[in-house]
Amino acid sequence: MRTHALLSVLFGLSRAALDLIGLRFFFSLDWMWLSDPTDLRDRLLETLYYFHAFPPGMDAATGLLLKLGPSNAPVLAHAAYWILGLALINALYYLARAIGLSLPAAFVVALLFSLTPTAIYFEHLYLYDWPVATLLCVAAVLFHRGVWRPSFRVWFAFFAVGAAIGFTRSTFHLAWFVATAGLGAWLTAPHSRRVVLGAALIPAALLVALYGKNLVLFGEFAASTFGPASYTLVTVADLPNDVRDAWIRAGHLSSFASVSVYAPPREYAQFFTTPEHTAWPTQLTRLEHRGVTAANFNHWWLLEVHRARRADVVYYLRHRPLDYLGNVLAGVQAMFSVSTTWHPRDGTPVSPHYQHRQVLGRYEAWFNRLVHGVPFAPMGLYIFLPVAVVWGCLQARRWRRLADPDTRARGALLYFCVFQIVYVVAASTMLTALESARYRFQIESMIWLMTAACIPGVGRARERARVPGAARSG
Repeated sequence: MRTHALLSVLFGLSRAALDLIGLRFFFSLDWMWLSDPTDLRDRLLETLYYFHAFPPGMDAATGLLLKLGPSNAPVLAHAAYWILGLALINALYYLARAIGLSLPAAFVVALLFSLTPTAIYFEHLYLYDWPVATLLCVAAVLFHRGVWRPSFRVWFAFFAVGAAIGFTRSTFHLAWFVATAGLGAWLTAPHSRRVVLGAALIPAALLVALYGKNLVLFGEFAASTFGPASYTLVTVADLPNDVRDAWIRAGHLSSFASVSVYAPPREYAQFFTTPEHTAWPTQLTRLEHRGVTAANFNHWWLLEVHRARRADVVYYLRHRPLDYLGNVLAGVQAMFSVSTTWHPRDGTPVSPHYQHRQVLGRYEAWFNRLVHGVPFAPMGLYIFLPVAVVWGCLQARRWRRLADPDTRARGALLYFCVFQIVYVVAASTMLTALESARYRFQIESMIWLMTAACIPGVGRARERARVPGAARSG
């Protein structure tokens, strides 16, 4: 507990120092994944019910902030993200100890992670990446404790956190939730598997209810109807303009294929008679929000657009599978490039990191050169991540074969981390493109954890390999 307290104090002091040197929390409500702030403040439940474009987690959190007082929302959000930061670094310290690092090493890993420009920038940005990264790290803690000492309360908390992640980020699909439940059941002692699956029922039912609501209202069994637009980024959007236009003229692609997936709904006015629709409330018929200057990506037009885009993606995959594979491989490189330059308008005053960079720009540039410049830019040190992942799989298998409960739980934790890393990398490169370097931050703490455990582990393995050879030569 003393170490956790010291870590928390140092984290608090570092954030106080950042405030003193002028770093500001970027709080904006004009994100495409948010509903109209006026609706969130005045008609929260109705707005959440009719929200289809993206998972409703951040909508719900924003609505609560606005109900507590619109003028206080930025301060409250900053405080909430600060608390999430405390939870994240303490969870990371716990995981580092659980995976076998010494107390000093675990302390250094957690503290250094909190001081990276990436962590600082995302902590000071009202975006879903920071909450999701924290929740995923907390979920790993609960997963380890659930395997170590099976308890319904611990497993229920784990699945509740998993459901919260699913309500916040579409990457963490219902299939991901089911897979984590299966992973927990597999890695837990046979007599405890009913406890694991029983604890998953209510959180799973909540997720299914969200998917079911969207199926009944909007015809999509998903947490977000924006999925086909994301798939477009890694497929149709990469077509040369002349090929795309020829496919549109031939009727192979919809007319929407010529419009950017980030274009506001007003860009689709040429394809529709009117934005009004008697079957939908105003949350789905307004082209722009009232409370902020921003487009309404929850408009009913986009339901039709996304259905057409899905068909476009299918046609592309059938006729250009090798191009798709090339896009995925390019996406892997992009995912492990610099995270802090993810925004399409990076380097301009409208970038969410513009003010951050004015304060910490030199530190950010130095850190990015160190991490992403060696041995090969832009991936840099991340080029060695497959070594850590393979080591994690092999070491987890070894630990799971032992009888000691602590060691078996350590192996289960490694399996959990490997699964999260592989899953997020696969989903972020195969199903979307462009901002995948930002998506990496959701698993960044687990990458650090795996790497910190792998380095001494590989060193010990090499040492053991040398000893028999030395004995034979002697």
